[in-house]
Amino acid sequence: VVVHCQSELLEIVRALGPAVQAAREAARRAQCTNNLKQLALAMHNYHDVYGTLPPAYIPDENGNPKHSWRVLILPFVEQSPLYDQYNFDEPWDSPANQALADLMPRVYRCPSDARSGPREIRYAVIAGPGTLFEGAEPSPFREVTDGTSNTIMIVEVAGSGIEWMEPRDLDVEQLGLRIN
Repeated sequence: VVVHCQSELLEIVRALGPAVQAAREAARRAQCTNNLKQLALAMHNYHDVYGTLPPAYIPDENGNPKHSWRVLILPFVEQSPLYDQYNFDEPWDSPANQALADLMPRVYRCPSDARSGPREIRYAVIAGPGTLFEGAEPSPFREVTDGTSNTIMIVEVAGSGIEWMEPRDLDVEQLGLRIN
């Protein structure tokens, strides 16, 4: 295409703008889908090593959530150096661990999500009774009686307000009316 003047070039750029934006968004959505696949693969690899999925959280001495599954799978998402820096003797929000908060792995962020903060995750598990993540108790795949292909492992959620190290996910009892 031969462009004869600057105004013709501007018209071409304006005409292509929506198509370029749509292509960029499609690429971002593809990355979000890839992140879910990487997280599911990390869960499977964790299961291969430990014989169970990670628990939704590791509790403190009083049974309260202290550490998240997202920290436990760091070595399985190629983040072993970050895992090695995390202090499991202290809670997730201790000053030592909060020093790592800005190092959130990219796999926990969906590039389509412009609303979430820099430490906020886009992927969560559904935790509670009858789920793969019943809290502090890990689940082996052999306990999935209706088949893993019929069971929700990880979901994408916008605006979760959950920081990546925070031992909090979606509570199945609060989602009961939205999930059939």
